[in-house]
Amino acid sequence: MIQQAIEAELQALLERFENVKTLHGPRAVVRNGYLPEREVLTAAGPIAVKVPKVRDRSGSGVKFNSSIVPPYVRKSPRVSAALPWFYLKGSQRAT
Repeated sequence: MIQQAIEAELQALLERFENVKTLHGPRAVVRNGYLPEREVLTAAGPIAVKVPKVRDRSGSGVKFNSSIVPPYVRKSPRVSAALPWFYLKGSQRAT
């Protein structure tokens, strides 16, 4: 579920820049794979996450930094705080 929240953050960023185009017409800010998978320590234990990358073809310096799993963070209080909410959200979908 944390992976889904990170993907939702990325989607919001891509939507914000969807009208930015290169000189030749395609979108300037596009998805570009993932950073290497890493573990984030939470109160519930380690969780493996894959943070997506963004490519900015316009050269304006657009980067994706997740607010849930910031760069270089090994222990995230935001993830620990969000886990109960993700659990409840997931259990509501199952019913």
